[in-house]
Amino acid sequence: MRGFLAGILLGICFDTTVTAIAKDYLNRSPQQQQYDYFRQRQQQLDVEHMRKQLDQQESDRKYNHRPC
Repeated sequence: MRGFLAGILLGICFDTTVTAIAKDYLNRSPQQQQYDYFRQRQQQLDVEHMRKQLDQQESDRKYNHRPC
């Protein structure tokens, strides 16, 4: 019974949060939505670049490569 009530309360909190976020996003102008899209895309590219750098550093360390 406690699990059931906890599930209902968590579901209500989750639903409220998702609804608030969706309303906030839908009330944005097309320019703001486009800016958000490009900001998120740039963030994804930055993360990808950092991962490649870390992989390169790990490879260099593994094979004992030294910069000139």
